[in-house]
Amino acid sequence: MRLRRLAYWSNYTLVSWQLVLSAFLFWMSWYGLKKQYGKDPEELVWIVMHLFFLIIGWVVLFLFSFSLITVFLAWLHFIYRVKQKKIEFKIQIGTAEKVEAGMVSVAVLLNGVLRPFLGSVRARVVFSDYKMSNPIILDENIYRKNSIIRKLIRGTAMADLHDRGIYDVEEVQLQFCDMFRLFGIPYTLLARQQFYTLPQIQKEKAVVAQPNTTEEQTERIEIPKPSEGEYINYKDFETGDDVRRIVWKIYARNGQLVVRIPETKDPYASHLYFYASFFADVTVGLNGIFEREILNSYKDKVRNIFEALQQNGFEVKIQYDQELQKISGMGDAKNELFHISAAHWQSENIPSELISSSKAAFVCLSAFSSAAEVQKVIERLPEQTPIVVVRLSDAIGSPFNFSIRNLFFVPEKTAAVELRRPWLIAPLRTRLIINERAILKLLTKRGNSWIISANESV
Repeated sequence: MRLRRLAYWSNYTLVSWQLVLSAFLFWMSWYGLKKQYGKDPEELVWIVMHLFFLIIGWVVLFLFSFSLITVFLAWLHFIYRVKQKKIEFKIQIGTAEKVEAGMVSVAVLLNGVLRPFLGSVRARVVFSDYKMSNPIILDENIYRKNSIIRKLIRGTAMADLHDRGIYDVEEVQLQFCDMFRLFGIPYTLLARQQFYTLPQIQKEKAVVAQPNTTEEQTERIEIPKPSEGEYINYKDFETGDDVRRIVWKIYARNGQLVVRIPETKDPYASHLYFYASFFADVTVGLNGIFEREILNSYKDKVRNIFEALQQNGFEVKIQYDQELQKISGMGDAKNELFHISAAHWQSENIPSELISSSKAAFVCLSAFSSAAEVQKVIERLPEQTPIVVVRLSDAIGSPFNFSIRNLFFVPEKTAAVELRRPWLIAPLRTRLIINERAILKLLTKRGNSWIISANESV
């Protein structure tokens, strides 16, 4: 967090470290030459070097001054446009409606801005907890249709959004930079935007399940009032049709026998109820650095199971163990993946009390649930209901994992990689291993139950 805060405030520095280093080296060179050759002001070498440094100094000063003035004017023009409320900007997260966790593209679109002469306008999207995107250079011009007038500028960069869940965009940091990247005048635009990242897709696996109960849904098909000339809800009379459905008004008008299409009922709609538990009573803290990374792996596995269950041909309904507030702009459509993404570890709603034995068709628990709680769930459910427990001790990989591919390609640096060594000796890992062994003994005594790995790479 401290490093993020330091990186955040570093964007407000007016001068770059390159300028400070260049000035220091220039001064050191001047000081060294003056000390060596400046003892005799009439010496030819000193006169030439002195004149050379003066020319170089004035040229560099002119270029830097001209560059700084153009940056300052572009910045003043932008502030004026902001006060006139003529500045509009837009943030685009990802390239589709669904954004998976990991490296996500972030685009910023901005209108009403002038770039400094041979300079650039850079942006950073700032999320909650000082998370930031990589610097975004707004170097793409977007023109109005059939016009040479520029409408706005656009830039795209990548942001490491590793955690699966809800992200809050808080602001956009702009920097007006000169041609040498030595000066940067900042400006901050407040932004309020929410989005969520989905768990990552894993290898497709088949999961077989059958509905525990069958619900009968009766839906009356809406029949509009008949109007003259409309035959959408009628059909020609055929042998076997009920004569009571003949529309005599139409027969009286044109002598054609038609019958109303009967109301239909959706006879039996079978639903498969999937219970995914985020209950945790093995760990002491629920929001520690290990717990958050393990939660990411568990969400990946839950999504994998959920989408595999959908392949059985039934509508899959998830029974949630926590209330989640929808993000702004989200409708009332099916939001199962959102609930999986935004869920968190909880210790209040106990699975053995929430799971309906008459409805649950598939139950997924984590190894954060104690063996005693798993035992209660087993006793509550009929044996034909599948139970899967996700092993969490291997959610963070081992630092000793090695593959031949690593000899030719540098593995990607992720947040989980940095946790591998401390996780190896973490007390939480020891508690999980002991709990998973006890759970495995319980599952081997019951049919239709198994324990699976959370880490696909293991």
